[in-house]
Amino acid sequence: MATPVENGESVAVPDHLLEIQDLHAYYGQSHILQGVSLTVGREPLALLGRNGMGKTTLCQALVGLVPAVRGSARFDGRELVGRRPHEIASAGIGYVPQGRRIFPSLTVEEHLRLVARRESGRQNGWTPERVYELFSRLAERRRHRAGALSGGEQQMLAIGRALLTNPRLLIMDEPSEGLAPVVVEHLIEVLRQLSTQGLAMLVVEQRLAVATALAERIAIMVTGRIVLETTASALLADPAIQQQYLGVSPRREVA
Repeated sequence: MATPVENGESVAVPDHLLEIQDLHAYYGQSHILQGVSLTVGREPLALLGRNGMGKTTLCQALVGLVPAVRGSARFDGRELVGRRPHEIASAGIGYVPQGRRIFPSLTVEEHLRLVARRESGRQNGWTPERVYELFSRLAERRRHRAGALSGGEQQMLAIGRALLTNPRLLIMDEPSEGLAPVVVEHLIEVLRQLSTQGLAMLVVEQRLAVATALAERIAIMVTGRIVLETTASALLADPAIQQQYLGVSPRREVA
């Protein structure tokens, strides 16, 4: 495997696309991430945990939006900690934030063209037309303002915008939040399609069913630490673990 040069020294590229080691992050005096160690390879990884456990902070730390960070997060062998968000995006990491964070006054087409212009130097990558092929509903709504879109359409737009940066790793924070079941099913289908095309994914989810549908490899976070790594099949078969870490109540049999 090739060894890129960083600061004049050769850097060994790990087998994992993203390797996080003892990552800490702070908001003021609050110690949010407390030594996170995790790897993301070519297969999707779903990160589960109750609210307030630090999952969103981890996503933001990885894309350079949390300034007070120590530890290591290496993407394709190169350190992310200390780099600016636009540098991390240019390195090949796309980010779909919780709540979508679209601009309500811009149309769908304006959102996509804006990102496409910034990424115009890249060859054979994502284009607005390719995004429209992936999300036909966006093609139908291309001249509508983003603020007038449904929640599902806004999520499609947020994902399409991230794809236009031509990422090798897509980080998604709560992609199914607030969406109707039929929309979630379509979203899962699209994300599976992208995965089979070689796009690596780190997916933060609250819904156990969505996480296990998207990824066989599962990590669980509690108070800023990874407390368990398991498989989707093992987690689904263990109601005690679901209750302990996720607060999922066992299903009751109907008489």
